[in-house]
Amino acid sequence: MSGFKITTLVENSVSASLSLIGEHGLSFLIETDQQKILFDTGQGFAILRNADALGINLSSIDTVVLSHGHYDHAGGVKSLLTRNTSFTLIAHPGVFEHKLICRNGKDMFIGFSESNATLEQCGVRLCLKKTPVEIAPGIMTTGEIPMNTDVEAVEDMFFKTDMQGRIPDTFSDENALILDTEKGIVVVLGCAHRGVINTLNHVSHLSGNKKIHAIIGGLHLVSAGTDKLRKITDLLQEFHIEKMIVGHCTGFKGMAEIFYRFKDALIPNIVGHQIEF
Repeated sequence: MSGFKITTLVENSVSASLSLIGEHGLSFLIETDQQKILFDTGQGFAILRNADALGINLSSIDTVVLSHGHYDHAGGVKSLLTRNTSFTLIAHPGVFEHKLICRNGKDMFIGFSESNATLEQCGVRLCLKKTPVEIAPGIMTTGEIPMNTDVEAVEDMFFKTDMQGRIPDTFSDENALILDTEKGIVVVLGCAHRGVINTLNHVSHLSGNKKIHAIIGGLHLVSAGTDKLRKITDLLQEFHIEKMIVGHCTGFKGMAEIFYRFKDALIPNIVGHQIEF
């Protein structure tokens, strides 16, 4: 499939435009001739203002894909419901889990505040799958992402609660989006909590080892040390990716290491950025 247009609606960073605002979060609008897909929704404040400023009609969204159940990716669903209640929401069933982060010995809720029952009452169609979902020809989710590398591990500050109580969050709910374009595969990432290399290995498996042309989103390298950054970028080089449009949780050191290794392939992402494949 060809003819994809990706617009960044929510990102931590923003251009000099006075009409757009930044927010700790992420949201992309992915458009084809037949589909309008929202990948993540940010926290909820920026998405409405930025959509209006960019002339984007949120009531025309067909499908919402959530990368995982954190507030800065799923929180904007509540805001979206003020404009649109007729979309299909695709996510892992674990997206509704009670998610926490522990800092300085204190737990803080960072999960998705809406329930599946509330969404259904509003008219949203839920598609909750652990396995890949084909949205349209050339567009599919990854489903659960296997963790097979030694260098990538989920940080120990993340937790969730279930019937057994408070347990580590392994982000089994994490999804990425695979776009099969004329230039190759484009991978849309939320935070890559389960690791960008693990994610790309899984994408390669699902796509039949097609060339990965570009990645866009967050790489969650903000807390990575120098040694880990070097190991991950070593592995990234094996994919020969031509465009890396990254930001959000990638972090300054992560961006610097990617620029050092990949030079002009790096495109720091900002609100309002648009690219076509």
